[in-house]
Amino acid sequence: MSRATTASVKLHRDLYNREAISEAADSFADFASFEVRGDGEHFVVDVADINPEVEGDVVAEFCNFALANSAMRMKNQEA
Repeated sequence: MSRATTASVKLHRDLYNREAISEAADSFADFASFEVRGDGEHFVVDVADINPEVEGDVVAEFCNFALANSAMRMKNQEA
């Protein structure tokens, strides 16, 4: 079974911060390429060139990392 080498995800602006998404994309740059764009209430992240040799789900882990980064930014803004 082969894995996809491209994907697209929509991340809601209420939960995700653009800078946090960019930080996650930088962190995962060895595993795929990321293009972030706005689309109404969402950020759309086009993921390409996903390394098929990487164990696990690169896109899901990227989303988790972006969400954690966003939560930390929100917490820091509240402090």
